[in-house]
Amino acid sequence: MGSVSRTEIDVSVVICTRNRSPRLRQVLASAAEMRTPEGLRWELLVIDNGSTDDTNEVASSFAERLPISVIREDKAGLSHARNRGIREARGRYICWTDDDVVIDPDWLSAYVTAFARHPEAAVFGGRIQPQLEPPTPRWFARLADNWPLTTLLAKRDFGDQPVRFSFERQVAPWGANFAVRTAEQRRVWYEPSLGVSPYQRRVGEEAEVIYRILEADGVGWWVPEARIRHIIPAQRQTLRYVYDYFVASGETIAHLEATWPGVHHQSANQRGLARIRHGRLWLYGGALLHAAIFGACWSAGLHRRGLKHLMLTALHMGAASFRVEEGGKTRELACEKAQAALRPVEEGSGT
Repeated sequence: MGSVSRTEIDVSVVICTRNRSPRLRQVLASAAEMRTPEGLRWELLVIDNGSTDDTNEVASSFAERLPISVIREDKAGLSHARNRGIREARGRYICWTDDDVVIDPDWLSAYVTAFARHPEAAVFGGRIQPQLEPPTPRWFARLADNWPLTTLLAKRDFGDQPVRFSFERQVAPWGANFAVRTAEQRRVWYEPSLGVSPYQRRVGEEAEVIYRILEADGVGWWVPEARIRHIIPAQRQTLRYVYDYFVASGETIAHLEATWPGVHHQSANQRGLARIRHGRLWLYGGALLHAAIFGACWSAGLHRRGLKHLMLTALHMGAASFRVEEGGKTRELACEKAQAALRPVEEGSGT
């Protein structure tokens, strides 16, 4: 397609990736099928966050079909990769998506239309529809459209009409499908202490950025036509993965509370840790209590109720692990206690 000059263009699409070349090939193939508006000047940046597989070769193979550039960022961590994307982007808007999605053909067009319709807005976000890869446990398939699995699966759907974003009403986009005007994005960078990396498994780096933009009187809009499918492999459809995900959420909440007291970017989970300031012993006690309730519910076939208590077990353990680090002790102590709390998860599979 030929290279684009370094002058400003309309839109930069940014995908951060690390060692997931088969997934990357899938999302790039879907991007190559997009219907883009006539005359749109856009680029697709693949930020290779230190991959050791064939990520560069896979991305480069789409050079004839996409206005693609592959940029290496060796400082590991999703926030570092996102920040490299900001530095490299030439678009007036940045559209963010992940390496494990399938993009709808009208995804980019929907965002471009929304940018023109809402020139006052800095943040936009669209639908995320999970797609479960087999084999899927029956309990997981039955509850996939219910909270808390919708959080784990990053399902996002606020209906068919544009809605203004509000953290107070828990109406905000998630990281697999959102866009930010570049001027605002370059004033609010991604926090390296949040986001997945080889050294931590915290979440919420994009929620923290969006929160700060909206809190600074920024405006955001839901774009229902901007759709993606989020591919969920079988290994993410297990009780263990549910537990691990919410452990990361709990540690994130504890980190946010320590860094920005009283300012919570994950309010739905924060309510489950309303007394987080009470300290580590309270957190471990809460974890053990919820683990016991989870085991009883799961054994009785009350899977939906059980999942709520599994989530609360994990949130408490994640927050406690952060407190252990803050107290100068080793993370291994937290891990040992987490394993003890996790026994009902490992023993109870359900159907």
